[in-house]
Amino acid sequence: MSTNPRSIHRLSALGVVRMKKPGHYCDGGGLYLQVSPGRTHSWVYRFRRKGRLREMGLGPLHVVSLADARELAARCRRMLFEGVDPIEARRAERAQQLAMAARSRTFDECTKAFIKANRAG
Repeated sequence: MSTNPRSIHRLSALGVVRMKKPGHYCDGGGLYLQVSPGRTHSWVYRFRRKGRLREMGLGPLHVVSLADARELAARCRRMLFEGVDPIEARRAERAQQLAMAARSRTFDECTKAFIKANRAG
């Protein structure tokens, strides 16, 4: 393990699984493993944008491996380098996916869903 505060890839896959004490554990490059008081593990990407510290969840450890979290953090770093806020980019992408899904529904499907949702009223 490196002692340089700016180094990356400080954590190991086995060490990540074994961490039990609540807190944030830095892998470097803005990637942190967050261990909650309930001992759940999740990945967080921290960055500063326009003087404001931001934190972006990348997913739980049981879904996102250390290697995957490093890849996601690298993508976020690239976005920041290009002047794009990764949180806003993810929101825009999700909104676009919802719009595409809504466009693919037929009028008949929409009316049935509306009637089902408002049946009690």
